[in-house]
Amino acid sequence: MNLFQKLLLPLMVAIFIPVVLLGYLSYERSKMQVEDVTSAFLQDNLQHNTEKVNEFLTELDTAGFRVIASSKLQSMLQNPPPQDFFQEAEFISEMKGITEELRGSYELFILPNHYENYPNYMNSHSSFGLELTRERIAKSFELGGKAYWAFETGQGGASKDLYYIRAIRTLTDFQNAGVMVFKISNTWMATQLITPSQYPHFRLLLADGQANILASNLPVKPEESFSLPTVPLQGQNSTFETEEMQGKSYYVASQAIADSGKDLWSLIATIPVSDLTVRIDGIKAFTFWMFVGSLFIIFVMLFFIVRQFTTPIQEVVRHMRQVQLGRLLYFTKFATKKDEIGQMVRGFNSMIQGMESLLQTTREIESEKQQLQQRMLINQINPHFLYNTLDSIKWKAESAHEKTIGDMVTTLANMLRFSMNEENEWTTIERELEHVRNYLNIELMRNNQAFQVLFDVQPSLLHLKILKLLVQPLLENAVRHGMNKLTERKGKILVTVYQEEADLIILVEDNGNGCEADQLESYKWTSPVQGATEGGIGLYNVHRRLQLHYGPHYGVEVENRVPHGFKATLRHPILESNE
Repeated sequence: MNLFQKLLLPLMVAIFIPVVLLGYLSYERSKMQVEDVTSAFLQDNLQHNTEKVNEFLTELDTAGFRVIASSKLQSMLQNPPPQDFFQEAEFISEMKGITEELRGSYELFILPNHYENYPNYMNSHSSFGLELTRERIAKSFELGGKAYWAFETGQGGASKDLYYIRAIRTLTDFQNAGVMVFKISNTWMATQLITPSQYPHFRLLLADGQANILASNLPVKPEESFSLPTVPLQGQNSTFETEEMQGKSYYVASQAIADSGKDLWSLIATIPVSDLTVRIDGIKAFTFWMFVGSLFIIFVMLFFIVRQFTTPIQEVVRHMRQVQLGRLLYFTKFATKKDEIGQMVRGFNSMIQGMESLLQTTREIESEKQQLQQRMLINQINPHFLYNTLDSIKWKAESAHEKTIGDMVTTLANMLRFSMNEENEWTTIERELEHVRNYLNIELMRNNQAFQVLFDVQPSLLHLKILKLLVQPLLENAVRHGMNKLTERKGKILVTVYQEEADLIILVEDNGNGCEADQLESYKWTSPVQGATEGGIGLYNVHRRLQLHYGPHYGVEVENRVPHGFKATLRHPILESNE
């Protein structure tokens, strides 16, 4: 992504996001206002219909009390059952007159207490629609004069007809004398509900406490389903929410109505969201296209504005690529501008001038370096010539019967071969210790066997791989600073090699005079000890090599031994040899 894109895109985002948020918030605010108006409208409609349903229930309870209070009906139900057909026919005639008088706006059926003794009467009401089973009759008696509702479910879950069932008890001793059943048709119920004519998709449902649809102003299709409340609402509480039904969004409001018997009814009103937001959707489309047009104009303006800033920078970058190829050319374009672009160009030209000066200095240093290397090559000693010279010294010493001189020369030659072999910086512990013994042999011959060296090495570790020339500087430090300064006791050096978990530990201990406390504290290995001899510098180099190869966990630690002496601990990872 170039500079032009990096500037243009953030500016576009900085404008795009506020405009989108403004449009979104405006639309959501309009939608919230529609929801508030719809909620008030639906709640108002439900309140009016709740009053209508409550009036209907009150009217039905009044009709029930009128039936119970009828003295004619009380007398008939307390008479003994008919003994023959003629007595039953007289009962049917009288009962028909009483029910016509008491029925009001609804169909009424009176069931005597011993209904099995009235076969013809029961047959005459077979078309009533509800089968009065023993369970329903027993339920009415158990309620002690309170009513309950029964219904038959039709297509799509909607009720065909509603039945108001209530026990008739005697007015003297309140014994069960019969059962009254009022039949209320579903069509009649739907016509009593108030619905707005300007919204043809407005639906009003009456449901019981078990979420059964009792009445609806619109036909309920079999494939339709409604999210009806299954938990009774308390008092006059109401709800309003948006739901998805059959792939469409609906505003849904519900209202609890008065308790009828043991069932709590609810009124549910639904209306499609699209019926109310059609105008808002038009405003939304208009706003969208206005936004797209404005965004295009803003994009064009930003394009030219940003281009004014990025074009000079891009030309400077192209010129810098030429400089990367080695062409140190000055950039003269835009150099006279007074703004930041001109300052950048002038700074670039100053950098070119400094690079030319630096290159000239580098050429001079390289020339001097070549001359120094030539002088070093002239003065360099050929290793083969040195080895041949040492062999000649050894032959002369043996000819003069100076065996000690010959052994020292041989040992020194072996040490030089081990040290000057730069092809590989790795060796094994066995070879490293052999190199150490060569060094110690020379020192012992020089010091007339003035000290003793002991080795304690686990044989299983001799084949392990180790960095070359790590142990010899530790022995050199022990000889120079420990053994050479002893006057009162026999010097001893102990070299111990063992394994500690995944690390190789090499200890070099001596019984010399140790190290001064202030000097020992300065051994922090951040740099060679100031004023240290070759031994101290050697310890630092060993420590640094280990840390560079393996990290801060490895290196060399030093401490004074008690009661006297010095101890150096070298820690190296376990590495298997490839040989």
